[in-house]
Amino acid sequence: MQLNFIEMLAMNNPLRKGLLRHLEFRLFRQLLADQQVDPSGKTLVDLACGSGYSSYFLAQTYRPNRLVACDVMPRQLELARRYPTEALWVLADVHQLGLKPESFDFAFAFGLLHHLEDWRRAAAEIAGLLKPGGYLLIEEPNGTSAAFFRRVFGFGIPPEGAFNFDQLEARFAEVGLKRLAWKKVLFPCFRAYILQKI
Repeated sequence: MQLNFIEMLAMNNPLRKGLLRHLEFRLFRQLLADQQVDPSGKTLVDLACGSGYSSYFLAQTYRPNRLVACDVMPRQLELARRYPTEALWVLADVHQLGLKPESFDFAFAFGLLHHLEDWRRAAAEIAGLLKPGGYLLIEEPNGTSAAFFRRVFGFGIPPEGAFNFDQLEARFAEVGLKRLAWKKVLFPCFRAYILQKI
């Protein structure tokens, strides 16, 4: 999904960068530590990498063996390439990434699925990228919050993206991802998950 003008402003500003670094990424690190899992030196994919700050932080923190960063928007990848990150930048839709199945130890997605009409298919695509035993770290809002951002702020979130956490977790289970833990992201209407491919 392409972000509209309002969403581009919301995603590409110092406040968003601060929230990503000091809140969302910190929660992912806590989830990893709680499960005694370390992505250092592993193969990582950053899905919907946006302007590249998440990829930069993943690279600086974990020094991965390989980092692939994907986004559907050329402008976002143009911004991402400004960071001194050794990543393979891929312009692709999450439904058609063209990446080798079962080739990643870890997948990271900072608020991706609620932007998609066919988020169920995307969940299957993401699961397919992971090696057996691999991990997905993802954060998402519940359906009420997604609908609020669409209605009040004009975000281009499709009605299908207004899923609830039960629906999200059920889909994860259907595609072979076992929920290990979750934490709220600032408010209970946002969650960060760690899941493992079984």
